Amino acid sequence: MSSKYKKLFQNTVLFSIGSMGSKFISLLLVVVFTHHLNPQEYGEVELISVIINLCLPFVTLSIYDAVLRFVMKDNENKGSVLLNGLAICAVVGLTFIAGSVVGIFFFGLEINTLVIAAIIFAQSINLVFAQYARGTGRIKLYVVNGLLTAILIFGIVSVLLVYFHVGIMGYFIGMVISFSISNVILFCFSGNIAETLAKAPWDRELMKRMLLYSLPLIPNTLMFWVMDTSDRLLIQSFLGLAANGYYAVANKIPVILNTLSSIFMQAWQLTAIEEGEQKDRDRFYSSVFNALSSFMIIISALILCVLKWGFGIGLGSEFYEAWKFVPIQLFAVIFASFSSFLGVIYAVQMRTNQVFITSFVGGALNIGLNLLLIPRIGLYGAAIATTISFLSVWIVRLLQTRKYVKIRINFLTLISALAVLAIQALFLYQTRVPDLLTNTLAVSAIFLINLRNIQFMMQNLLTKKTKKE
Repeated sequence: MSSKYKKLFQNTVLFSIGSMGSKFISLLLVVVFTHHLNPQEYGEVELISVIINLCLPFVTLSIYDAVLRFVMKDNENKGSVLLNGLAICAVVGLTFIAGSVVGIFFFGLEINTLVIAAIIFAQSINLVFAQYARGTGRIKLYVVNGLLTAILIFGIVSVLLVYFHVGIMGYFIGMVISFSISNVILFCFSGNIAETLAKAPWDRELMKRMLLYSLPLIPNTLMFWVMDTSDRLLIQSFLGLAANGYYAVANKIPVILNTLSSIFMQAWQLTAIEEGEQKDRDRFYSSVFNALSSFMIIISALILCVLKWGFGIGLGSEFYEAWKFVPIQLFAVIFASFSSFLGVIYAVQMRTNQVFITSFVGGALNIGLNLLLIPRIGLYGAAIATTISFLSVWIVRLLQTRKYVKIRINFLTLISALAVLAIQALFLYQTRVPDLLTNTLAVSAIFLINLRNIQFMMQNLLTKKTKKE
């Protein structure tokens, strides 16, 4: 059993290195942007980046998710899986590029349309290759390639902006070149791909099954975007731009917790698929979930300890009050991580249509609650709406996935820890109560409540692998 936890932990560390490294390089790129682009140009770069991220699942039919899942199935031809993934991205991507060219010449579309199409095409191929590498156990290649791609983007874009002064077009060109180089690297080091593809039979039945798996994930991606973005749009509509600024600043702190959760989910997805057919699956899934819940709550408690101090030191006086919305947003991230954990079970069981249904419920509930609460209690309403929505998605998924995996949650520990975290958050609003004392007591209590989960996980990480394992 301990070897499973060790592998999960090792993969989490690897993904952490890749993710944190890429984010750091992205921050360096922001420095270059702010020195060599004006605010309007930088705004255009951000807007196009959002458009690309939204278009990718639609243009590629989210086939890269299917590549990861199907390449990890023992009874599937890995070459055929990769061939199908590349074929869909090539056909749809090239059609998109051709349509952009026609639009530019005959309908007066801007050249940016073609650039966006080229980036999406190069990045979609990159995602297929990267998920193939990840699914075939080449985790180090996956991580190193991600870091190298970020370095390439930073280096090429910096040269084009600083020395050639080509403006935002330098960013777009740099993206296309970087992803193209990354594709070559993945092609060369992911095994003998050329031979694998040459010998792979064209399997239409496999193509249908892959599309049935991937297509429900497209609206699922959109629903999570709706849940994240509808808050901002409705806040701006009801409360104005200033309130949107407050909420955006407050959201920067929960993003830290969400990033940690996202890193873990990359490793968990692989492990969950690998262990999906094992006899002790229920016990393993249960212990990992309990450990995740303990980790998320403990980190949230530590964030609350330094929250008011951090806002007072790091932000201007006009934004200090934004800290008040962070505690509620932290609960939203906690429940979102629980939802994502169970969402992986749908992927393991090839039931992605249920992922869409539960996400749709969450997205619809979020919009409805925002419309109800924001006009009445302002920004608190947006934070509460998001929290209730993710909590609802988690509960629905918990009930649905019981027919696949019986996860035994230690509800006494979980509810007790969440209650103490809520009390810690409430005390932050009481200015007469010493923060140091209440925070120390809260963190100590949460740690003691979750001590059993922590000890269990540490034992499995530190126990040496036996011959039987």
